[in-house]
Amino acid sequence: MTREEFIEKYGDAKVKFSSYYKYTFAYAGTLPDGSTISIGFGGNADDIYRCDVIPDKEESVRFIYPYTGAVYDKDGQVIDEFYDY
Repeated sequence: MTREEFIEKYGDAKVKFSSYYKYTFAYAGTLPDGSTISIGFGGNADDIYRCDVIPDKEESVRFIYPYTGAVYDKDGQVIDEFYDY
């Protein structure tokens, strides 16, 4: 799946900041069907300075425009994913 396909399908999903590791801000959320979505933004020192992280604030996947993302079913199996860095 490409980044554009992922954002077209899950762009309106709401996620919240969950962690930071090696220049990547991670966000996670739950979709209406109970599956979970996780995305990553940044990846390098230049990109992370474009992002204001506000704890507990919901943002849309489309707004964050991640470089990686995955959706998991209730059993933790990958439904959709992409990586575009």
